[in-house]
Amino acid sequence: MRLAIGDIHGRAFWKNYIHEDFTEFYFAGDYFDSYNLSFARQCRNFIEICKTAGADRRIKLCLGNHDYHYLNNVIDIYSGYQEKYFFEINQILEKNIGLLKVVYVTEDNYIISHAGVSEWFMERMKNAGYGNVEDINTAFTENRDILRFNGNDPFGDDITQSPIWIRPASLEKQALPAYNQIVGHTPVPGIRTVRLPDEPPRRLRRDIRPHCERRTHEQAPGYQISLFEIFAYQRENTSPAPPVTAPGCGVLNQKSLRPNKKQKTVSITYIDTENKESIYRF
Repeated sequence: MRLAIGDIHGRAFWKNYIHEDFTEFYFAGDYFDSYNLSFARQCRNFIEICKTAGADRRIKLCLGNHDYHYLNNVIDIYSGYQEKYFFEINQILEKNIGLLKVVYVTEDNYIISHAGVSEWFMERMKNAGYGNVEDINTAFTENRDILRFNGNDPFGDDITQSPIWIRPASLEKQALPAYNQIVGHTPVPGIRTVRLPDEPPRRLRRDIRPHCERRTHEQAPGYQISLFEIFAYQRENTSPAPPVTAPGCGVLNQKSLRPNKKQKTVSITYIDTENKESIYRF
């Protein structure tokens, strides 16, 4: 059995599960920037996590946005940033950077990351010569700027965001086909799983600038709208979406957009349960 735990922020509740019988144990990231735990406690906790992971290869550590802004050559600063303790946190993170990855991919096509990997971000990676999801880790070691805050939404709810920042609404609009994802980052009342239809990858038009990705089919002529976007539209609006013609699909109606028992689906599981101590088993 594999285990995954949400954002840490200095808390030590992971110790309640670390002695269970597991094949792999994933941390979703965000080891720092607690609003109620001292800097010293955050550091001690992270050092202990790293020592445990260093001694046991089954333990996998993801990088979160609240860790990223303390790294070398990173100019972003996010909420909760502890400027007074930057040097100390920076030293601890850089010393253990070899234990931290942006994404993990399992043999049965699970992606574990801090916030999730969107089709848009993966297309950006492919255009830069990184063809596989795991290549995101290589891209990060070569250029840490790939994880910088992106898009227009101040809370990160934009399909152009990276795997340490994207929010659920945008991730669900652009979930990677053929992969189930497990993410932290956005607090939820309890662990929950969302299932979406598993459609073939959309063909992103390279002549349309990134900000057009947020526009509708009518606002960006030539943009090939996908089932993911129509499905997301109908989840977010009480009135049915107007009939839309997708390339090769004809006119789609509301009924045809719902996943059914015969339709293959992908899932996104959110595991950052705010202040509740919980673990996800899969």
